[in-house]
Amino acid sequence: MQSGPDLHWGDATTIATPTLRLRALTLLLLLLLTFTAAGAERPLARLAVKEKAPAEVTALLDRTLQSAATEAGPIDREEEERLLRLLRADTIEVLATEGYFSPTMTIVPDNDGPSRYVVDLALGPRTKVSQVDITFTGAIADQPARQRELRAAWELHVGEPFRNSQWSNAKTRLLNRVRSRDYATARIADSSADVDVEAATAKLRVAIDSGPAYTIGELQVKGLSRFDRGLVQRYSPFKVGDPYDADKLLAFQSALQRSPYFSTVVVDADPEQAIDHQLPIVVDLKEAKTKRVSVGVGYSTDAGFRGEMSYRQTLLFGFPYTLHSGIGLDKTRGVAYADILLPPKPDGEQDSLGALYERTNIQGVRTRRWAVGAQRANSRTADRVTYDTTLAVNFQRETTTVASDPTADTANDVVSGTFSWTRRDVDSITNPTRGTLLTLSGTVGLRRSGLTELLNQTFERGYGRLVYYWPLSPRDQVILRAEAGHVVVDDPRIVPNEFLFRTGGVGTVRGYAYQSLGTRVGTATTGSTSLLVGSAEYLRWLTQEWGAAIFFDAGNASDDWRHMSLARGYGVGARWRTIAGPLALDLAYGEQARALRLHFSIAIAF
Repeated sequence: MQSGPDLHWGDATTIATPTLRLRALTLLLLLLLTFTAAGAERPLARLAVKEKAPAEVTALLDRTLQSAATEAGPIDREEEERLLRLLRADTIEVLATEGYFSPTMTIVPDNDGPSRYVVDLALGPRTKVSQVDITFTGAIADQPARQRELRAAWELHVGEPFRNSQWSNAKTRLLNRVRSRDYATARIADSSADVDVEAATAKLRVAIDSGPAYTIGELQVKGLSRFDRGLVQRYSPFKVGDPYDADKLLAFQSALQRSPYFSTVVVDADPEQAIDHQLPIVVDLKEAKTKRVSVGVGYSTDAGFRGEMSYRQTLLFGFPYTLHSGIGLDKTRGVAYADILLPPKPDGEQDSLGALYERTNIQGVRTRRWAVGAQRANSRTADRVTYDTTLAVNFQRETTTVASDPTADTANDVVSGTFSWTRRDVDSITNPTRGTLLTLSGTVGLRRSGLTELLNQTFERGYGRLVYYWPLSPRDQVILRAEAGHVVVDDPRIVPNEFLFRTGGVGTVRGYAYQSLGTRVGTATTGSTSLLVGSAEYLRWLTQEWGAAIFFDAGNASDDWRHMSLARGYGVGARWRTIAGPLALDLAYGEQARALRLHFSIAIAF
């Protein structure tokens, strides 16, 4: 009875022994497969370059090595040799495109390293350009000045490393420069790069055949139904017989695209359609909707929440006149306006007529104003610099009420003329990182009662603003800003509040309430005859979208600029880069106010 269990355990042990051996063998095989897989996953090769290579060469070599690594997996000896031969050939080819035509390369097993093989590479001397020969045939042969201009713009100069990509780009850009004016069918007749491997030099030769010189022919317009051809002609910078200019052609298309009349525009000049070397300009367009309603909302720490609604109509009384009207409301201002814009003239000038009604309540000063006026605006671009000018004549009636001092209330009927000039030389309109923005304006005003007292019932106003964007690095920049203004007048009470100065708030002197810096009348802040503001800001972009800033602002507005005391504010801020420009959140301390103030502004259009 007691021997049963002994036999049971003995039988069990006998039966289990082969099973344990099988399990041990399976585990050993798994370990061997794991080690084998680990060895197979080692990279095929690594580079060991004897001398320091330029960054662009290192990047190309790394990509070549990665390309070979993607093909490498658990491979046999024959496949491994094929991949190594391919790696050698690709490396030599890549180095040749960067001007290294005599490299030396050995591939040996990488016994102690992380890869299966190591590629020992000596780049050798880098080939440099020793001679550039550019010749021209065709109609351009009679234009020595144009030839000198084109040769001076050549981008691969003697003494520079010979790089295949730069060589190709230089030829393409040279050809495009020839084609951009007069010679629409220019072509590269011949080109060569003679490389002396032993001397590490390259002689470059390019022959350009300009073909005939072309002029502008008739304007052909497709897609019009509501508007006539004359509207398109107003935007054209060409007259029949003008020299062909690709840049003007592009500007023509851009001007039509920006206009409110058309939704899509394609402008083309096909040399195959030329007659006697005259290129007809073909404009294929689609008309935009004539009526549009838009709504916008926003918020700023200066004016609180605001809402706007506008209506635009591009066909008025059967003419291509644009009616632009709207209303806007926030806690400081309410406005209603209507403008009629005439089509632009051929020289780019655009005239408009308008009317406006406005109510404001800012820093204890209430104003009511209505105005009518006319304006002529013009915009032109030269050498990537944009110049905007505006000449405006207005008649307005304004009443001002000062809450803390009824004796300071005013009522003015004023005729004024204002000329403004703006120069934009920045790398981006919405997100500038370098360049300058300069605005200057001058106003002459006459009070209605001044017809009998001309000298003491007139005023003159001057204003200027300069913003300088200074990049310190791709991520760091300094923004400097300065504003100054002055009104020449015997009695400031005859000047409408629009032409006087107050400051403080977003975009001016941070750390102070909106337009709280100016002439104090009781508890209110009224407009002043003089303005002086300066600002310095350092901005560091931490990522592609987010940045941080520190800043210092100083400024004030006063009726006595000689004894003006500048209010200072400084602080830190966050920046968020958007397609509409950077959004700013600033925390500033105003020394004069002895308080911290948060500044923020955002707007959304629908």
